[in-house]
Amino acid sequence: MLEYIKYRWNAKGRHGTHSPFVYRLVDECFQIKPTEAFEQIRQNLFREFRKNEKSIAVTDLGAGSKKMSSQRKVSSIFKNSSSKGKYADLLYQLSHFTSPQHILEMGTSLGVGTMHMHFGYPQAEIDTVEGCAKTMEVAKENFKGDAEKVHFIQSDFNSFFNDSPRKKYDLVFVDGHHDGEALMRYLELLTDRIHEETIIILDDIRWSDSMYDAWKKIMNNPKYHLSIDLFRMGIISLRPGQEKEHFTIKL
Repeated sequence: MLEYIKYRWNAKGRHGTHSPFVYRLVDECFQIKPTEAFEQIRQNLFREFRKNEKSIAVTDLGAGSKKMSSQRKVSSIFKNSSSKGKYADLLYQLSHFTSPQHILEMGTSLGVGTMHMHFGYPQAEIDTVEGCAKTMEVAKENFKGDAEKVHFIQSDFNSFFNDSPRKKYDLVFVDGHHDGEALMRYLELLTDRIHEETIIILDDIRWSDSMYDAWKKIMNNPKYHLSIDLFRMGIISLRPGQEKEHFTIKL
């Protein structure tokens, strides 16, 4: 609660933002509304997840869940782990606003974030990586033939970086492991997979002390000239053409 109070105290809207790029994010990107067609799709999907009592054995390769055992109902996974509300909207908005050609998602889970980024910009090729085969099966079912540009990769993150062809991603969503040391390592592994304008979204930056410590180190890292604190999520980008700045923005 104290962290949220501090965040709200420091958070600014567009009129407190002097960076032209961040001003456009707040003024344009964060105002984008999902299409009526997608709104209907996701409401139907959320309704199905909330009543899905199927139990699956979850292989958790990261720091683990604070609330659930390895045998979990789909409805519980959705309730506790999936991006919803304004943070799900953010994935849709950033995908729509940046028009990325290539997206990397680290941590598919049930595919809710995947779906938001896909419908935000359907032309994008999405590589989504998940260590748990059972949750990935559920994620694949969401698309029901609409996944031509979505590539589901069942792998741990280290193996993915070692084995997959190298390509440059325009938008990256890191939502897995939830350990600060691992997060720092994955950002290093991403070095040759991103370019100067790549937008990297980090989920659950306040999930644990180690995650928040890592976030503070990332904010202060001179190579990331842009960092934005959105409380649950953080955004970083190299953007060497601009002065290094950090922003705390209210969604």
